[in-house]
Amino acid sequence: MRSILSYLCRFLSDGLPLLLVLLPICIFLRLIYLRIKRQRSLVKAQDPVRELVMYCFISFLILLSAQTFIFNGGRNELRLVPFQIMAQQFADKDSDPVSRQAFIFNVLGNIGIFVPIGIFIAYLYKMSAAGTALCGFYISLVIETVQLPLDRTTDVDDLILNTAGAVAGYFVYRLFSGRSARKNK
Repeated sequence: MRSILSYLCRFLSDGLPLLLVLLPICIFLRLIYLRIKRQRSLVKAQDPVRELVMYCFISFLILLSAQTFIFNGGRNELRLVPFQIMAQQFADKDSDPVSRQAFIFNVLGNIGIFVPIGIFIAYLYKMSAAGTALCGFYISLVIETVQLPLDRTTDVDDLILNTAGAVAGYFVYRLFSGRSARKNK
């Protein structure tokens, strides 16, 4: 639990400078877009809750982007064989506590980091599970592609686990949105 909190604090602190620079620009561009959209259509007002969620989504993507560019002291490596590293970590988990922690952090971290993306996409764009999976896949693919020239590891496992996380986020959204819809009836 302590390592999860440590990672979340690092996730926020590492991304904060980029967030402070990019979020105002994104808000400004979003407001211009909404103004143009309002002028071209009969829509008079935007849903403030949806807009707030949109800004949270943008903020999360900025923070996630910051993690992509942060040097982690690794090496530039391309792993194209699915589940090879995970299988090795799993096999070593009983003899090496570091491998056990690395396995858990790799699997749960890559799934967990994309759960919010699945929730945001399902809420904002009302996509199906397949559409949410596709968006999660594309976002993960962009991240993994950007990491290719950096001193980061590009791993097909991350792509698979991130996509699974987006789908899990979709189902979390559906679970809670279904309950609130039934509660309001």
